[in-house]
Amino acid sequence: MKRILLLFSAMLIALSMWGQLSKTVNVTTSGELKNLISVSEANAITTLVLSGNVDARDFAFLRDKLKIVADIDMTSTTIKAYSGSEGTNSGINTSYPANEIPQYAFHNPLLKTYKSSLTSFKFPANTTSIGYLAFYYSWNLSGSVYLPASLTNITDYSFYGCASITAFTTPNSNRRYSTLNGVILSKAQDTLFVCPPAKAGAYSIPTTVKHIGPSAFENTYALTSISLPASLESIGSYAFCYSAGISGSLSLPASLKKMEDGAFYGCWNLTGTVFIPATLTEMGEYCFLESNNIQSFNVNSLNPSYSSFNDAFYSKNRDSLFICPGGKTGAFEIPASVKLIGSHAFYKCNKIGTTISIPATVDYIGYYAFYGCTLISNFSVNSTNQYFKSENGLLFSKSGDRLISCPASKSGAYQIPATVKSVDPAAMAFCNKLTGTLSIPAATEAIGDFAFYGCDLIESFAVEAGNTRYSSRDGIVFNNTGDSLLISPLSKSGIYNIPYGVKHIGVSAFDGCTKLTEINLPSTVESIGNYAFEYCSGLTAFEIPQNTLNIGAGAFYSCSNLQELSIANTLPPIVDYYTFDLINKSVCELLVPSGTAANYRIAPYWGEFSTIQEKVFINGLKANINNRITIARGNNNIIIKGLIASDIIEIYNIQGNLVLKSKANEETMIFNLKGASVYLIRVDGHVSKVVL
Repeated sequence: MKRILLLFSAMLIALSMWGQLSKTVNVTTSGELKNLISVSEANAITTLVLSGNVDARDFAFLRDKLKIVADIDMTSTTIKAYSGSEGTNSGINTSYPANEIPQYAFHNPLLKTYKSSLTSFKFPANTTSIGYLAFYYSWNLSGSVYLPASLTNITDYSFYGCASITAFTTPNSNRRYSTLNGVILSKAQDTLFVCPPAKAGAYSIPTTVKHIGPSAFENTYALTSISLPASLESIGSYAFCYSAGISGSLSLPASLKKMEDGAFYGCWNLTGTVFIPATLTEMGEYCFLESNNIQSFNVNSLNPSYSSFNDAFYSKNRDSLFICPGGKTGAFEIPASVKLIGSHAFYKCNKIGTTISIPATVDYIGYYAFYGCTLISNFSVNSTNQYFKSENGLLFSKSGDRLISCPASKSGAYQIPATVKSVDPAAMAFCNKLTGTLSIPAATEAIGDFAFYGCDLIESFAVEAGNTRYSSRDGIVFNNTGDSLLISPLSKSGIYNIPYGVKHIGVSAFDGCTKLTEINLPSTVESIGNYAFEYCSGLTAFEIPQNTLNIGAGAFYSCSNLQELSIANTLPPIVDYYTFDLINKSVCELLVPSGTAANYRIAPYWGEFSTIQEKVFINGLKANINNRITIARGNNNIIIKGLIASDIIEIYNIQGNLVLKSKANEETMIFNLKGASVYLIRVDGHVSKVVL
């Protein structure tokens, strides 16, 4: 123990020395930077000045090995061409042009890491191009970024997520770009490419601008207002996504011809009317999705492609209903001319109700069409409709093989009809008055994402016998083989032991299960899906077994009361974006196997925990047992080694009931326990948890 403490102290001292090193390196041969900086230097360098020749291999080294580098000066370097698999595209054979900041320069797409340590970067003087996602989510890159005169190409999303950049500058001698008020424009100032994400206050786009590039204003939270010029002809994909500066009503310029996917996605401060000019004839998908406070659309009557009626947005002849504004209130009548109800058409229209009548003409209804419409109490379909029907207020395909939507106000017990082969994504989302057991018919072959999201009172799921795709156990939905856990009811409470043999925890499997206080994973779990344990606020401790290699995006998002997270794998598993967001990582301790703390401290996302402590793990489970005793398992046997005659062995089930008590009579003792379960083993005052 003393040796361990001394080692830990030495590690802390070493860590405290990080951030103390500045280094200047001349690279005579491109690709050789890795041989000019030692491992200890790579872990300590905060300021690096480079000269000479570099290529994509050297950028990969800068990105992946210089863990805390903040300032990089490459003014005196030349970027050489390179072709191979050792560049920034993570093992993929790629050709990298000369004089280009390579694609993924500071973002590893394989490990899903960003260069969050980077605060300043000086470009090589002869840089001509910035590659795809080069500075992606380098959110601490701050202040004004100088772009060299030689620059002729800025690839889309090069500076995406660089939330601290306040301005860009480039000299007048640049033949391709200009900068005005910190914003990157074309030389003629007819195209706006990038507004710095941290730009604040009111901003008027120059009157010369005709085109706004993809994601140009994405995540510009500090802008209080944005004025669109009368000259504007096109808006790129997600150009104003999550832009707080777009507020009130929106009058799109009379010259606007094209708007690409997600142009105004997530502009929640849009609260009035969106005016669509006659010239706008091309609109992509999701242009106003998640902009849920818009009250109405008003389309110029001369527009040849689109129209508005009763505040909603339609095709010209009203045969396609594209958007009902999220801020609309009261009853809504779908015109008899409508044939198509688009995906997300009524997305989060939570102020309309109570009955939605589907006309006889409708022959297509897209996914998520009625997602979040919490006031709808009933769907009614014209009896002559050949494609859809309603039963008990629910919306189905005519044959009954597709369950499309259940009104959120439906209450009590409900039985999904035996004819249903597919349950649409979010089909029963927010049905928080449904109770009891929900049965999955034998015929059901597909259950869409978020199908039962927000069904707070459903106590259990039961899959009928004969279903070839799904099964149920303990009120939870599994695949038919039982190796994938798919859906848990939100009302499940207390302690849940995931059965031995489960390999995969599905997407959103326990999402919102706030009443669960403990979830125990067996050693067989290999992957945890996106948002699997999101909002499981009742969890205070969680153990991830040693066979788990992949953990999805947002898997533990907002597990706000988590105080201890144990991970048995000696190699940090690959985790995805937002996996540990809204966990208090200054309070929650990360417990890792002996000798691995240093690896976890430098691993993507794992290193964000303030306290990373080493523990002994036995068979992939955290052990609180003395060094003398070891515990193993096999089949239904628990094997305890290192016993002495004075030892008392006590074995408890997960509910805390004593299952077995014995005095040691041999150095090694074997105990046979029937059935897969979790057991607590107490020996000599120390306790260990074992999963069979």
